[in-house]
Amino acid sequence: MTKDPLGSFKYGFAHEVNRVLSQLGSSLEFNPLQVARSPKDKKAFGLPVGFKAAKELKKRPEEAAELVAESLNLNKIPYASKLVIMGGYLNVLIDRDSLFKDVLNLAGREELGKGDKKGATIMVEHTSVNPVHPLHVGSGRNAIIGDSFARIIAYLGWNVRRHYLVNDCNLQVAILAAGRSKVKDLKPKGKRDHWYGLIYAMANAALEIWKIKEGKTEEGESLSEWEETIERVRSQDPQIAEGIREITEDYVMNLLKRYQRGDEEAKLLFREVSESVLDGFIETLGRMGIKYDQFDWESELIWKSWVSKAIEKLRKSGYLGMDGNAIYVDLDRAIREREDIRRIFGMTEEHLNSLISQGKLSEIVPPRFYLTRSDGTWLYTGTDVAYSLYKIETTDAERCYNVIATEQTLEQREVRASLALMGYDPDFLIHLAYEMVNLIGIRMSGRRAVYITLDDLLDEAKRKVIDILAKRGIKEREEMEEIAEKVAIGALKYALINVSPMKVVQFRWERVLDFETNSGPFVQYSYTRAYNILKKADRIPKSFDPSKLNSDLEVELVYMLARFPERVQSSYSLLRPDLISQYANDLASLFNKFYEEHPVLTAPEGVREARIKLVQGVKGVLGKALDLIGVPRLERM
Repeated sequence: MTKDPLGSFKYGFAHEVNRVLSQLGSSLEFNPLQVARSPKDKKAFGLPVGFKAAKELKKRPEEAAELVAESLNLNKIPYASKLVIMGGYLNVLIDRDSLFKDVLNLAGREELGKGDKKGATIMVEHTSVNPVHPLHVGSGRNAIIGDSFARIIAYLGWNVRRHYLVNDCNLQVAILAAGRSKVKDLKPKGKRDHWYGLIYAMANAALEIWKIKEGKTEEGESLSEWEETIERVRSQDPQIAEGIREITEDYVMNLLKRYQRGDEEAKLLFREVSESVLDGFIETLGRMGIKYDQFDWESELIWKSWVSKAIEKLRKSGYLGMDGNAIYVDLDRAIREREDIRRIFGMTEEHLNSLISQGKLSEIVPPRFYLTRSDGTWLYTGTDVAYSLYKIETTDAERCYNVIATEQTLEQREVRASLALMGYDPDFLIHLAYEMVNLIGIRMSGRRAVYITLDDLLDEAKRKVIDILAKRGIKEREEMEEIAEKVAIGALKYALINVSPMKVVQFRWERVLDFETNSGPFVQYSYTRAYNILKKADRIPKSFDPSKLNSDLEVELVYMLARFPERVQSSYSLLRPDLISQYANDLASLFNKFYEEHPVLTAPEGVREARIKLVQGVKGVLGKALDLIGVPRLERM
């Protein structure tokens, strides 16, 4: 039996219609997603076959629909019972009892929409935050989207590899390392990523003040705001503020050069700060149920010659250039000469020529994609190209999704173009872009130690949930702590994933912790309600009569469950994990209406069994939806 009963019906219907249309000489094709329930007959699903095919078949719409119906094999359409022509629509009446029974059995087993094992691997690289300060809410959105997308892929049957690139070879980490070198005798206090975040802010302040005094900063850079940063750090750890007095640009860049060359002393320093901050990340993300299969280090890509290999392949392509000692990819020439490179940037040859004639090509595609600085140190762009090569050559992944902010869209295209120039399929890399999180009234800056950490948000959410639970009568402290932790995690994760990745999240506590609708706690509570109904029922009936589910609410609820596989597939193909959270909210809302209007345990014999089975289906699908967005299930709330 298929694990998508409604989907198999829609596919069979569309496929059979397309077969007949082809035999009749029509080029028209219908997509299964076009199959829709008839507004006039709730047991019918239709396609506007006659309206669409009338012109090609040279018939009136109703005649065209009848002509197709004559050759349609109803036995090839699962759950189909009868054909009905309504104007230009070709409708199929379904065997609703059979469909409902299969949907509810699969939903109860939590297998509805689950994909067969595909024997192939997909990689998802996500989070990959610079290890210089604690994770903030924007980083959290990256991790939550990436983790959810990986869960969706796994549910659809692929093997999934979750990777994290530790960016330990960049200027930001060099600034942190420089700061740490000035206070090397101090021992970390508290959660280590928070402590190192203070060192990073203080090192930035010292460096920027030096630049201002040396006249090496941009016009308008304010000395006072960096002095404010120093006071902010001093209020939290005076020893760090006193220990880091001056840092020069030469000192930072020298440290970075030494580390990229593999200098042992620099290695100890950079690895200490990077590993310490990364341990803090792992602790925070682990609290949220987010884990990784592998951590890849940017430095290892350099030391193990992956960057050199990428450069050599690009050199052989003929599109590598030098600007003094800086290495770049000649994208200007590549995009003019190669159609595949134009495709990556969404450009036709006509569009290209138009931009060239207007002198605007460089506004769309920078002519040079720099991989190194003029001093020979590698830019993150260079290691990104090398990392892509590493992914292709050392893993069995058939493709890789990079969860990276929208501001990196151009850079991701440049990396894909570099892959193509090296002779690889650029479609191996897929950019899952996401927008920022706006904490109302707060402007964050890690360089200035001005940010709301993910730890802070989780703790604040937990405190607020405890207050809510106390008002609802939960007194036992240990139980309250456990429930509050799961509700807080669910609230935060739901809030950060329930908006399309391409839209900014407007973070407001009153929305995040709304127990009444469209929130993590609301969906969790609905799951708990279904769980407790089944617990009180004592047993799940082995058999039931689907025809007893005949009210409008019951029918709509089963159909909503039936659409879950389609929603999971759409969330994958459209790169939209938020579709799952939105579905969970809609299902929870409909289930709560059902609960208010339809008794389950006190219903008459026959109806009781069918409704228990329906509640089991809701629990199964709601639970699976929560799993796919990483929100914890709760048995009591």
